[in-house]
Amino acid sequence: MGANKPVEPVVRALKLLEALNRKSASSLGDLRAATDLPKPTLIRLLDTLIAAGYSARISSEAGYRITEHVLALSIGLRFIDRIVDAAMPAMSQFTREHDWPIGLAKVRDGVVTLLHSTAPQSPLSFERAGYNRTYPLIPSALGQAYLAFCTGEERRRLIQELLPDAQLGVLGMRDARAIEAHLAEVRRRGYAVTLSPRPYKVLGLAVPVKQGRQVLACLVMRFPRSVMTHEQAAGRYLGSLNATARTIVTALAAQDSAN
Repeated sequence: MGANKPVEPVVRALKLLEALNRKSASSLGDLRAATDLPKPTLIRLLDTLIAAGYSARISSEAGYRITEHVLALSIGLRFIDRIVDAAMPAMSQFTREHDWPIGLAKVRDGVVTLLHSTAPQSPLSFERAGYNRTYPLIPSALGQAYLAFCTGEERRRLIQELLPDAQLGVLGMRDARAIEAHLAEVRRRGYAVTLSPRPYKVLGLAVPVKQGRQVLACLVMRFPRSVMTHEQAAGRYLGSLNATARTIVTALAAQDSAN
């Protein structure tokens, strides 16, 4: 009866889904290397997965990613980056309105991991999207925004893990009290900015994406220091950046109510 013979198109599609699941974003070249499938086959399968809602095309540069619809494949599956699906429309709208690229990141295992960026859409982009790029909690703006606005218990735990870092001393944060004082100032002004003992060519202006007391992620707008100061950037864009964060939280809530 041939019951044991696999249906090759289904096997290839599942193999492609597995490859997509390994990275936040995959180019056609990445997927060819991971699956050994020819380019025409990959494109047909990707078009099918997109039509079915399991994949999305980010851009010609960044490639493809899976979507939260993969949750339908298993009740027990926890797709921790579903926030990307909620964030993409609002982030794209920010870049359309202001031209500057923005990024979305989460804290994992004591570092900040970039989940999504509008760099491919920005006419002012000066960096590659850098999906899965990691940053330290300090001096990165993203990490400081997370530390400043997360719960006190989590902040104290993360600070204790940071303290052996010699660079903190160079930045004038030699103990937990100094770090807490700096983070209190971040909370007061409502945003974090890249820190460095030497002037960075590029600055980040970061805000939290909060749901109640929980920081779900952080948003950052990156720009050359030669163009404007962080005070000027905050004056021009902080309101829109915070509005984007609120829109993401609303979109997440809509996702939850639909599931």
